[in-house]
Amino acid sequence: MSSIYKQLAAEFQKGIKDGSIVTTPPPTKDTSSSKKVALTFDDGPHPTITMEILDLLDKYNAKATFFVVGNRIDRYSDVLIETFERGHEIGNHTWNHTNLTTISTNQVKEQLSSTNNAIKKAIGQYPTVFRPPYGAKNNQVVSVIELPVIMWTIDTLDWKYRNASNLLPMVKKSMHNNAIILMHDIHQSTADGLESVLKYLQEQGYEFVTVSEILQYK
Repeated sequence: MSSIYKQLAAEFQKGIKDGSIVTTPPPTKDTSSSKKVALTFDDGPHPTITMEILDLLDKYNAKATFFVVGNRIDRYSDVLIETFERGHEIGNHTWNHTNLTTISTNQVKEQLSSTNNAIKKAIGQYPTVFRPPYGAKNNQVVSVIELPVIMWTIDTLDWKYRNASNLLPMVKKSMHNNAIILMHDIHQSTADGLESVLKYLQEQGYEFVTVSEILQYK
């Protein structure tokens, strides 16, 4: 390396100093034994329910990941901005919540790009993760998605039961370290039942992190 130092473009010479190779150690992975959980919310933003959820998350010093639907962003951009500014992660959940396995590759790309651009316009940066509606994906769909495709390990079925008192039991029966919990910030029952979940997980010693953070520990 030293012998070709003078042949390198200036931007590449920074790795060599005074003829000696200077290396930067790779980032170390956090191996702490603390328990972590990623709360995820799909289908928003919603003008009131999302805000209620944000306030509850603040109360428990919890960060979460919100997978937003593109055609809702323009109407509720203020809610999305608030979500982002409070330190939560923003994910792509397609433009109109379509089953991606039923449409063409070009249509899948359009669902993704339209939502990416709407998110960028609202918060100034592109989403960092993607979740397919209904969890529906196949090799063709995954091949055109450039973001990490995020599923879940615990489905609270909040979309099915719409019962606030059912949320915590669904979490308790399947809870494990590094869990990714699926919820939706468009159902009032989810907002109503969330505090009991947050309180329980906090008491159990879980740290609330974003999906991207929890992927480091899987």
